Amino acid sequence: MRRLRPLAPVLLTAAVALLAAEPAAAEFGEPVSVTAQAPATVAAGAAFPLEVDVDAEAGALDIAAQPLRLRVRFAPECGGSFAGTEGPTAVDQALPAPRPGAPYAETVSARAKIDSIGPETVCAFLEDSQERQFATDTEETLSVIPPCPVVERSIGRLKRRLAASGRRIRTLRHRRRRAHGKQRRRLTRKLRAARARRRRLARRQREAFQQAQQACRPGARASAGAPAANLPPGVPQVKHLFVIVLENENAETTFGPESPAPYLGTTLRRSGAFVPNYYGIGHESLDNYIAMVSGQPPNLQTQADCPVFAEMLPGVVREDGVAVGEGCVYPRSVPTVANQLEDSGQSWRGYMEDMASSVAAGEPASCRHPALGAADPTQKARADDQYAARHNPFVYFHSIIDFASCQRNDVDLDQLRQDLASESTTPAYSFISPDLCSDGHDATCADPALPGGYAGIEAFLREWVPRIRESAAYRDQGAILVTFDESASGAESCCGETTGPNTPNNGGPDFGDGGGRVGAVMISPCVQPGTVTQTAYNHYSLLRWAEDDFGLGHLANAGAEGLEPFGADVFTRPGCDPAAAEGPAGGEQEGERPWVRLKVRPHRVLAGSRRLYRFRLLSNEPSCRRNTRIHFAGGGTRTDGRGRARMRLRISRPGRRFAYALPRDCPRARAPVRIFGKR
Repeated sequence: MRRLRPLAPVLLTAAVALLAAEPAAAEFGEPVSVTAQAPATVAAGAAFPLEVDVDAEAGALDIAAQPLRLRVRFAPECGGSFAGTEGPTAVDQALPAPRPGAPYAETVSARAKIDSIGPETVCAFLEDSQERQFATDTEETLSVIPPCPVVERSIGRLKRRLAASGRRIRTLRHRRRRAHGKQRRRLTRKLRAARARRRRLARRQREAFQQAQQACRPGARASAGAPAANLPPGVPQVKHLFVIVLENENAETTFGPESPAPYLGTTLRRSGAFVPNYYGIGHESLDNYIAMVSGQPPNLQTQADCPVFAEMLPGVVREDGVAVGEGCVYPRSVPTVANQLEDSGQSWRGYMEDMASSVAAGEPASCRHPALGAADPTQKARADDQYAARHNPFVYFHSIIDFASCQRNDVDLDQLRQDLASESTTPAYSFISPDLCSDGHDATCADPALPGGYAGIEAFLREWVPRIRESAAYRDQGAILVTFDESASGAESCCGETTGPNTPNNGGPDFGDGGGRVGAVMISPCVQPGTVTQTAYNHYSLLRWAEDDFGLGHLANAGAEGLEPFGADVFTRPGCDPAAAEGPAGGEQEGERPWVRLKVRPHRVLAGSRRLYRFRLLSNEPSCRRNTRIHFAGGGTRTDGRGRARMRLRISRPGRRFAYALPRDCPRARAPVRIFGKR
């Protein structure tokens, strides 16, 4: 039976009881188990995926009266049976009869919907025809939040109340400085109360942002009336674009005859269009990322990767859209392609790997950036946090970070798994930035269990490119562009790029007008495999083509006279044959691609407590499950023949941690664990 991809799942550990009235909680190794998967947060009235796995050891169900039935209800509290549980029915389905003496495994997938707002418990029961209960899940809850318009209105009200609270605090502080005696003490009490009120409002706003991230997913709003593509004849429109940006390699190394990245340099290159003359626009990283989404040229601070998150001053915008000044965070008057898409009713998202790592409990795990004027703590990777703000261009624009859409759309990479589940939830524009291991930036990863350099690039692309290619959004005229921000050496340029107005040399440490030749690969049903174009392009060309494709205007240097966007030399299959989007990725071995999923229990733990963590590795390939290395919080172990492992650890620092499964010759997998601080 077809399995859905997990959407930030809440794993509900099964309970087991054979012919018993009161089932007991199940652990790994018990004879019968039920495991349900559902999103942690859902919007009221919106359909969401629900998946329930039923597993039994050999012969455990031989005494059951046929047929078996799986029943699921949502209720405030689970009763002792399905009939004793009050709530709407999500699943009531007969299951195939087990074979005597054989193990049993079935998966039931459904679309569920809840209208009430608040916490709901998923109550799943496995029963036979005599209504004897063989297993039930534990009583775990999911959160049902208001739909998108309600949440956005709430965020607007909270922002206005926070602003008013800030004004009152400033007024009280000013009055207290001039007061004495009883009046000063009275103003001090009022100031304390106002600060406490502001903290409560800030906490409520963070919660509303988290709700908005779930309720206002891409595709939740109709995009009717979106502008038509502005493309030349013979160039097909791409409906869903995925841009994957890697770090600091020369084209002659990546795509040379002895490439250290055979999957990118050979397999993907042959799967689509190879653009050998693709260039960065400067050195070092940040100026290239900013150019890709806004068309803004380098300045001295962005060339230095902005170690301090400083405002761009004076930030005066010229007639051609270029902002003049020095600094990192561009004023509200400087838009990005994300703003253009929102204004035209189209969807976007930035997916940043590891952005949700090391986030304090209660803080938003999206739109992560330093405070204005503060040093950037993500300049150097840590073993438990390899996110780099400088590789997330969206957080350097007030036109994004000052609004709720940043929390909703600038998210951790794990969200992409959920968004790819259907075409309606997949954004029109996706910008994907791997962490400092996976993008090749760090030759030696800060976490020694994970590969860096080209090995990290290969592992990331082997995991995510096939996953994107299997999605409905990609098959319907989607496209994946894989490129690098800048070259490892050299500052060559193309496409008429000139230095200035904010720096004397675009090449930074290297003299030149650009960021060197990095090369690029475009994969799409609209591209004939094996295509090679000798036309020169750069990051401004990419932005100009994306704007033309989505029917948008040209921003800053993307509108430079004579700049060529991608054309018919890249998109060599105008009919966009859907069959070309299916099957193995460009010459891989035929047959079902191995998939790997990692489950970990418990997934919510109090910081400082010593706990036994149980890991379960699932795969359609048995060799991927056996003797696989599990790495978690500095510890390591290996799975047994059934893909199971255990590890006892104490984690003292609150935040989000990931357990990694690192099988040989199979895709890697990871699972999140949330560590909460003491309240």
